[in-house]
Amino acid sequence: MTPMVGITTQVIHQAKWYKYIGAFGFEAIEINRQNSKLHFNLFFLEKVKKYMAGFDLSVHSGTAGIFQPFESFTAANLATLTAEIDVCRYLGARQFVFHLNDGILSQEEKKRLKQVVAYGMDSGIAMLYESNSTLVADYAYDILDSFPELGYVLDLGHLNNGFGGGKLGCGIDEFVGRVKDRVVYVHASNNSGRRDEHNGLKDGTLNWRRVLDLVDLSKVMKIIIEVREPDMVEDTRRSLTRYLEGGIRVGKLYSVGSRR
Repeated sequence: MTPMVGITTQVIHQAKWYKYIGAFGFEAIEINRQNSKLHFNLFFLEKVKKYMAGFDLSVHSGTAGIFQPFESFTAANLATLTAEIDVCRYLGARQFVFHLNDGILSQEEKKRLKQVVAYGMDSGIAMLYESNSTLVADYAYDILDSFPELGYVLDLGHLNNGFGGGKLGCGIDEFVGRVKDRVVYVHASNNSGRRDEHNGLKDGTLNWRRVLDLVDLSKVMKIIIEVREPDMVEDTRRSLTRYLEGGIRVGKLYSVGSRR
């Protein structure tokens, strides 16, 4: 199976992103709540749902650093994750991507997180863990070992940051080899290896083709283009199209300004 290639809403800088994202001509859309407005409000969500009809949706959590020194903050973050899962159900999004704290979670933190993960799975949502912007291999291994029910989001930019900054803790080949059986989703961007620049694939130091060669793409549902500016999208789409040898599902291209 060839992965579906899609786009993140973070590339759209207008508040009413849902009116513009379809103009890029992708079937798959990842709604990023950290960058794009997606309120916990049924009137608003109904409006978004009408624009998103017919797209293959996923949602990226707006949370970061779930577990905090203040219990009220932790409880709010866990409640937000649960509400975001309900948003997935309402919009018909099939995957939910979330980050966790840097470091190794305590057993109590894992117990609380398992309740949210179970809620998502009971709701029919694929729960997908993504490492933070500077990828540390041991943190990823611990979460994947502790939560066998989670899929893993391999973010190419985060991988390059971890290796380039000396934080990954191993070679790129070794890391990908260890997690490849869990990789079901990819974020595609490139960078200098120093910070999460969200450049197009051709603009960075990561040999992204080599990384994708190491991944079992038959297990990957989606490759989401996660660049920061609209003018970076087309080059990255073409690069992925060539790499995947035409087995790509990007849908038809539509004129700018149209809904679909």
